[in-house]
Amino acid sequence: MSRQLKMRIRALLTTLFIGFAMSGTVSADGLKLPAGMGGVPDIGAIPCNVFTEMLVIGPLGTRHSLLTWANGYYYGTTGKTIDELLAMAASAGQQWDFYRLTDHLAAFCEKNPDAITRAAAMDLANELASGG
Repeated sequence: MSRQLKMRIRALLTTLFIGFAMSGTVSADGLKLPAGMGGVPDIGAIPCNVFTEMLVIGPLGTRHSLLTWANGYYYGTTGKTIDELLAMAASAGQQWDFYRLTDHLAAFCEKNPDAITRAAAMDLANELASGG
């Protein structure tokens, strides 16, 4: 058997294997994930007590993830970006940086363990809008 024929057969078998594998996971009802895998988590729905623990044992970017999520949330709900909210706070004489922003989110969650991180983001937005 020639090398080219072997490669074609291998490509066909690979294609068939992928097709069969996908037919077991994708149906007319959509993608079926294994139990416990709900896709990308909504960081705005994480309970504050869990977020507080994540700050200690989670990935280094945990604070950044919530701040990035909050920026999208602010824009989606108010039409303003976090930069615009920071400009409002700056006009009132307040300066915010990454650490102050994320410390505010973390402090909110520590004080309100039964809340969700969305509430921390909303609290931060209110603080920025009021001139912080």
